[in-house]
Amino acid sequence: MLVFELGREAARLMPESSELITSAAAMASFLHRRQTRFVRGRLPWVPYVEHPLRVALRLMRWGVRDPEVVAAALLHDVVEDCSGELLSVFGCQGETTLCCLARLYGDGTAEYVHQVTNPDAVVDLESYQIHVTALAWSRTPAVLIKASDLKDNAGSIPYQLGYGEDERMLRLLRKYLPCVREIAGALSAMGLETASEFSWSAAAADLCRLTTELEELAGEHNIVV
Repeated sequence: MLVFELGREAARLMPESSELITSAAAMASFLHRRQTRFVRGRLPWVPYVEHPLRVALRLMRWGVRDPEVVAAALLHDVVEDCSGELLSVFGCQGETTLCCLARLYGDGTAEYVHQVTNPDAVVDLESYQIHVTALAWSRTPAVLIKASDLKDNAGSIPYQLGYGEDERMLRLLRKYLPCVREIAGALSAMGLETASEFSWSAAAADLCRLTTELEELAGEHNIVV
């Protein structure tokens, strides 16, 4: 299972911080426990928590070694999807969701989750793409979380076509392709400009490949984005 792979990689790559990462993974598993995620066709839907687990593992394989970035990747959908339950079970009186995450997992974790969470102003496709563009050029580690998130979401589109959900998948292609392009460009620039512990170039290479794949797919379906 992905959760065991994450724990093994955390112990191997960040042994001093593995407790924070495994705790965040356990929290994500608990909060997302009733959610499932579409795969394709008539295959059974899978536990939703597999998505944040993959996002976090991908970051580690890109070379991220900041435990708060990895923890934020595991918790990146909590504010939008599980805020109420987080506060009802783990919150203190008067606490916001982000304050609760900061108390449990550190200020950095909460800040990165905040940066990748869609704000209230995101109400349609245009506002979503504006939000992602602003995040892309923020030059913070949250860009890597969004890149891994997009790799997981948009990267699955080619494999889900042909199973009765094509209209939905092509809508997602229109939604994600401009964002993938923007993130790829920003990561490529950061890889050239920024000297840091984060593997911007590894993430950029993955997102550039994904951009090419999605552009080819859009061309096959006469979609101009």
